[in-house]
Amino acid sequence: MSYNIRWGLSAFLVVLSILMFQKGLQLSDLGTDVDGEGIGVHFLLFEINDSVHERNIPSYAFGFYISSIITALSAMLLNMNSFVRLFGRLKKKVI
Repeated sequence: MSYNIRWGLSAFLVVLSILMFQKGLQLSDLGTDVDGEGIGVHFLLFEINDSVHERNIPSYAFGFYISSIITALSAMLLNMNSFVRLFGRLKKKVI
């Protein structure tokens, strides 16, 4: 995989991770402020579930948090070789 494609994919994964974390925060802040049967959970253009009960909202928030962490780690691992080289150069300059 070329250098530019790796960094582009990594940037996309970071943005996706931020959006998932933000959705988790939105669901956490919602708390017990639910009307009727439940709420609909949407992410980007997709409907995850159209009727999430009040007691299950924290589970969905936790799922978005975990997905965010996994996506961010994937973005970092995708360019781990570049990070190792960068920090190796910085370490040599300090010493």
